[in-house]
Amino acid sequence: MTRLALWVAWSSALALVAVLLGEGWEISTSAGFQAGVLIVGYTAVALSVAYDVLLLVQRPRRGRRLRGVFVDFALLVPVLLFTEQPSLWGLSVFLRQALILSRFVARTSRYRTFVGALQSDPAKVMVLSFALIIVLGGILLTFPRATTDGRGAGVIDALFTSTSATCVTGLSTLNTVADQFADLGRQSFSPFGQLVILMLAQIGGLGIMTISAATVVLAGGRLGLRRAGMMQSLLDEESTATLRAAVRQILVMTFTIEAIGALLLFVRFNAGDVDGGTALWRAVFTSISAFCNAGFSVFGDSLSTFVGDAYVNAVVGGLIIAGGLGFTTIVTLTARRAWRGGPSTAWRRFPLQTRLVVVTSLALTMIGAITWYFFEYEHSLAGLNVHDKVVASFFQSVSLRTAGFNSVDIGEISRVTLIISCVLMFIGASPGSTGGGVKTTTVAVLMMSIRASLRSQANIEVGRRSISPAVVNRAVSIVVIALLVLILGLVLLLVTQPDLPFDQLLFEVVSALGTVGLSMGATPHLDDAGKIIVIVIMFIGRVGPLTVALAVGRRQAASRIRYPEGRVVVG
Repeated sequence: MTRLALWVAWSSALALVAVLLGEGWEISTSAGFQAGVLIVGYTAVALSVAYDVLLLVQRPRRGRRLRGVFVDFALLVPVLLFTEQPSLWGLSVFLRQALILSRFVARTSRYRTFVGALQSDPAKVMVLSFALIIVLGGILLTFPRATTDGRGAGVIDALFTSTSATCVTGLSTLNTVADQFADLGRQSFSPFGQLVILMLAQIGGLGIMTISAATVVLAGGRLGLRRAGMMQSLLDEESTATLRAAVRQILVMTFTIEAIGALLLFVRFNAGDVDGGTALWRAVFTSISAFCNAGFSVFGDSLSTFVGDAYVNAVVGGLIIAGGLGFTTIVTLTARRAWRGGPSTAWRRFPLQTRLVVVTSLALTMIGAITWYFFEYEHSLAGLNVHDKVVASFFQSVSLRTAGFNSVDIGEISRVTLIISCVLMFIGASPGSTGGGVKTTTVAVLMMSIRASLRSQANIEVGRRSISPAVVNRAVSIVVIALLVLILGLVLLLVTQPDLPFDQLLFEVVSALGTVGLSMGATPHLDDAGKIIVIVIMFIGRVGPLTVALAVGRRQAASRIRYPEGRVVVG
């Protein structure tokens, strides 16, 4: 880089630090400090503008260069407009100089070497991407304006909430909103904090790799071979040729479903003494949180206010189901050509993956609804009429599939329901979805493997298709690793949180591992050690199954050496 480029890079980095200290954490309100923040910010902006103008003058292909710096000049507009509004001005400067600094860093040889080595390992990319987003979200939640009391969330609580939102879990040590249902002894997030949580949930629901690929696609760029290979594994595409179309479909599908859900919820929320702006925010927040299976709610009692409201339960439940089915499954089910010839013909034409997802999801939802209705009739459903009990049972069964909303008091459930709920939360949603868990198809493959073993069948066959032993091995690996994490996490919580009941800690661990977010009330009472343990469990629950699938699914060179079989007795 030239000397001017270095000045631009260092001034941008200094501006980011100054804005964080002055407008983020507000460490000083003195006029001198605020003037210093302004000087540093404007200096960085001026140097970057001078650098862009110099390049436009020197380089022959000015049109191409102008297209390259178009975003820089576009972000210059809010910087100039919000000079009288420090918060918006600081945010504009921060976004603009962060983009410029990242562009300079991306040009360095060290960065290219690091990225080249990193992209050869998809699992490592997944872990680091989620970790980076969590850290950035945690920093934003420590800002004073992120909470209603103006103090900002503590470091551990901010990291906990950021992890929960990014991993679309829904567990929280603080109140998402301050209202009559909230715990008055806990901090509450302000609209700014809620916006940060919502953005993290959207990023976590779509997936960092999907968003990065979408950015490249929408900008008209080309996906590299390594990134295309990783996206092919994540989206279950047979070739990289259809990858661009798949990424576009995911974005269009996501925002369309969320917009429809928000509109339907706005119709119901925009009633009584609630103003239109508040109703719209509640509808948008709930729609995105439901589709992403995040479980965060801007109602202090989650959705208990709407326990018997069939309309709200149907809309939110539909969003949860849509997000939990997976993008590939939704695309297959909504394709017009697939339904030509009638439902029976379409069902046979569907891929095996789609049929397994639909059958397993439907079976688990029905099992959960029936068991919840009968075993909770005199417990959490007590006091409700039959209609409300049916609605609540169905909604809780759907929500147990990694969503995290509740319309009844989870702390009142029976032990039978607790065990059944833990099983449903452990299974979770389907592959390629916004939900977590070990996935429905993983359990379906294991069940079919057990059936084949009991029938002494050499191959696993279903729907005139056979399942590869490699898929079975991958399913076993995912389930065993998840069980080991569950046991280890539960033991650590039992050691560090001796005052909390066993059943609450068990429920909390399974909820965190399955990225569900339902709680029996233990999370707010965890100390810092307990919070850190749950943070790790949530992170593994979201990243772990994907990482295992990518790591185990990588093709290894076939070995020409084959050892004699050893006799091992099992069972």
